[in-house]
Amino acid sequence: MTPWTRAVDADAGRAMIAAAASRVRARRLAVQHWAEPEPERGEIWHLVDDPVTVWAMPDATGALLLDIDVPVRDGVDAARLRRWLAELAAVAGWTGSWRVGVLDHDPLMASLTADPDARHVATKMQLDVRTVAEPSGVHLRAMDDVDYAAYRERADEEYAQERVAAGADPSIEAARATAAAQMAEMLPDGPRTRGQRMWTVRDGAGERVGILWVALRDGFGFINDISLDESRRGQGIGTQVLRAAAAEMRAVGLGVLALNVFGSNDAARRLYAREGFRETETLWSVPIPAASVA
Repeated sequence: MTPWTRAVDADAGRAMIAAAASRVRARRLAVQHWAEPEPERGEIWHLVDDPVTVWAMPDATGALLLDIDVPVRDGVDAARLRRWLAELAAVAGWTGSWRVGVLDHDPLMASLTADPDARHVATKMQLDVRTVAEPSGVHLRAMDDVDYAAYRERADEEYAQERVAAGADPSIEAARATAAAQMAEMLPDGPRTRGQRMWTVRDGAGERVGILWVALRDGFGFINDISLDESRRGQGIGTQVLRAAAAEMRAVGLGVLALNVFGSNDAARRLYAREGFRETETLWSVPIPAASVA
C-alpha cells in the first residue's frame, strides 16, 4: 500500500491549502518582514502513518514544493525526507524536477538540495534602504517610448538567455516564450504601467549609461532589471545606481529594496552583498528520483 494519500475533498483541500499558505506567509514575514499573497492552489498530500503534509503545485516540468509541514522542521532525517518525496512523486506520477525554495537556510528544505545534480536557480536578496548612502555621479530619467522600445528588444532576449543558463526553462524557445509572456503581463502599458518605475541612468555629463526598472509593491520596491552599458561597467556606476534606487524608495515611503539574482551570476550577487543586500531565500531545481511503490 502506498504511504501517501491525496486530499481530494474540495472543501477540505481548500482549507488545507489555505492553512499551508498561511504557514508559508508567516515564515516569509519572519525573514523578510513583507510577504506577497501565496497562490492558494495546487495539491495536498499526506503520509498515512506520519503527521507529514506536502503542498505542491505540479506541472509539465515537475512540481513546485510550496510547503512541507512536519512536527519539527529541523528534526527530520534528510535521507528519509528524500525517500518520502521520491515515493510521493511515484504515486502522483510526477517526473522532471522539484522546484524548491530554501528560506533563510531552512534545514528541512536545504536538505533536498544536497543532490549532486541540484541546480542553484536564483537567490532572493533585500536591502534596508534607510542604511544606504545618497548616490553620487548618476541620476535617473523617466524612460520614454523610444528608450522603452530599445530596452524591450534587448531585455527580452537577455532574460530568456539567463533563464536557460539558470535551468529555469528546458530550452531557449521555452525561455523566450516565458520572457515575452511575463513582460506583457508586467508591462501592459509599457513604461507608464501603474506601479512600475522605469528609468534610463545618466552620468554626470547626461550621457545614458544604463537602465533601472523597479516595481512598487506593498511595503517594498522590487528591482525587475538593472543594467549598465558594457563600456561603462567596472567604473563603480552600478553601486551608485543601487543607491539611486534606494533613494527613490525612500522618497515614496518604502523601506525595503528587493531583487532576484540568477544562480549563475556570482558577480552580481557579490556586488549586491557589498552594498548591504542580504540573502533571504535561494531557489533550486532538484531532479525527481525514480522510485517504486509497492
